[in-house]
Amino acid sequence: MISSMVLTSKDKIAIVSILEKIERRKRAGILVARLSLPALWQMLSKEERVLAQKIMRINPGHYGFRGPRYGITKVPSNLVVIHNQTYMIRKTRKTVSPQLVSKNVYNAYRTLNAAMRLDIGKTVLIESGYRSPAYQLAVFLHYLKHYKWNMRKTCKRVTLPGYSEHGYPPHQALDFITKHGVPSEKYRLRFEKTVEYKWLLKRAHRFNFSLSYPHNNQWGVMFEPWHWAYRAKP
Repeated sequence: MISSMVLTSKDKIAIVSILEKIERRKRAGILVARLSLPALWQMLSKEERVLAQKIMRINPGHYGFRGPRYGITKVPSNLVVIHNQTYMIRKTRKTVSPQLVSKNVYNAYRTLNAAMRLDIGKTVLIESGYRSPAYQLAVFLHYLKHYKWNMRKTCKRVTLPGYSEHGYPPHQALDFITKHGVPSEKYRLRFEKTVEYKWLLKRAHRFNFSLSYPHNNQWGVMFEPWHWAYRAKP
C-alpha cells in the first residue's frame, strides 16, 4: 500500500481525462455503477491506468480514515435495477439515474418504505446504491477534483475502492433522498432535519438498516445522515 501521494499537474490532467471517459459512458446510457475493473482498464490509456491503480493502492489511514477494509469484490449477479425514481426540487421534477441494489437489500428497502409510508405517509428514494470498485474509484476521483486535489478532505467525504459499503453487498449502503430532493448536493445535511430521517433513526434497525456515519463517528468520515447500510442478522 502507498502511505501518501502527491499529484503532479500531469496526474491531474489524467484524472480529468478518466472522468470524461466515464461521463461519456453515462451519457450513452451505460450503467457505470456495475463497470468492472478489467473494463475500466481497457477504457484508459497506459498512463491513466497506472495512475488509477496507484491511487487504488493508497492507504486512506494516512489521511485520517479509520474504517475497515472490505476488499475488492466481484460485481454481484443478483443486482436489481431501479428505474423512474422521481422527486421535486424548486418546483421542478427530476429523475434519479438508474440505481443498482442487491436483491435481498432491495427487498428489505421495499419493506422499510412500506412501513414508513404506513407510519408517516412518506418514503425515501435511493440516490446511490451499489457501486462497483471501478465506479467507486470514479466517484473518489470526482470528489478529489471537486476538493481541489485535497486528499485528506476527499477521504473524509468518500472512501476508496475496497473500503466502501456501497461496493460490499453484505453491508450494502444506500444513500437516501426524499421526494422533495433532500438532500441535494448543495444542502446535503438538510436530510438530518427531515421527518424521514427522524423515522429512520427510530425504526430502520427493524429492517436491518443502520446509520453508518453519525456525528463524531469513529471512522474519521464526515456526518452522513443519508447513508444507511444493510446488515443482515446472522
